[in-house]
Amino acid sequence: MLLLFVISQALCRFEGNAYKTMSESWQAKPMACLMNGVSFVSRPEFNAVNPAFSFFLDRDNLGKQDLVGFIVNWATVLPLKYFVNRQRPEGYYPRWNSSFPSGHTTFCFTHAVILTHHYPELKVPMYLYATTVGFSRIYLKKHYPTDVIIGAVLGILTGYLTIKLVE
Repeated sequence: MLLLFVISQALCRFEGNAYKTMSESWQAKPMACLMNGVSFVSRPEFNAVNPAFSFFLDRDNLGKQDLVGFIVNWATVLPLKYFVNRQRPEGYYPRWNSSFPSGHTTFCFTHAVILTHHYPELKVPMYLYATTVGFSRIYLKKHYPTDVIIGAVLGILTGYLTIKLVE
């Protein structure tokens, strides 16, 4: 029990330091502009464009997998946000839009997994983009590092499970 307490305290201290470094120490106008743009285009509701577009091009179940991944993400992220109800770093948000997990990150990593399954040559740019989205959420003071890390893990798991289910 004591070990669990010590580990949780170390994790909290690490997360606090990482958050402070990324969201305060690294601030610069050009970077803020880029991160705002990345954050805007990666909004979860905009992620409906990917499955819709893929569905009409349907290459080897890409459209079906994208659509199922999109639905599973909504069915997973919203209940987690509601029940965990972690306040965002910058202040109060409605319970269904709380901090944990990062929806932006979850959706981007799910799409990266599914898309790179069909187009392996896109692995580096897709995962770089998804990672940049996660970083932007911390940089813009919308999420804590663990929100983003769990969002990435959840997105990757959802992507792989969706591929296996729909194949």
